Amino acid sequence: MQLLVDKTGENFLTLLRVEGDNVLVQFISEHGVKKGKPFNDSLRGLFMVGWHYRETSTAIGLERFKQGILEDQQVSYALHQLYPLGRKIKLPDGNVVRVASYANTHRDGYYMFVKDNEDIKRLKITPQWQLLPTEELLRLPYFPAPKTEAELKLIDDFDTWAGGF
Repeated sequence: MQLLVDKTGENFLTLLRVEGDNVLVQFISEHGVKKGKPFNDSLRGLFMVGWHYRETSTAIGLERFKQGILEDQQVSYALHQLYPLGRKIKLPDGNVVRVASYANTHRDGYYMFVKDNEDIKRLKITPQWQLLPTEELLRLPYFPAPKTEAELKLIDDFDTWAGGF
């Protein structure tokens, strides 16, 4: 999946077909859901009005996850963004649960603890999990401490890689 992002960083286009400078593009949400109808344009024209290539996003990570790509930094990034603590999820069997831990990477996929009523279960994340609106998110206790130069550099490096998302 190749994406273009506008200068605000809020709108995405997915490149469906590229033939020289002519492209067939379609708007896409940050979750990979296509919006509207595909349309033809030119790369030069899109670049002139502020669109540029996007190398990471939750849409790209989610697409790679659906393809079965594991232990990938973009997939891990997308899953951590899409499944925060407290997020409601509808499982393929119809049960609605809440996320109780972050995604953990294993050789055979990503696992997460979810809370079903009062029970906590460890489940393998699948692309069929459906994100539901959440009224409130669970929070971990946060005790701020001054950040070291190494921590600040790590944060800056991640922000550069993630492009602000």
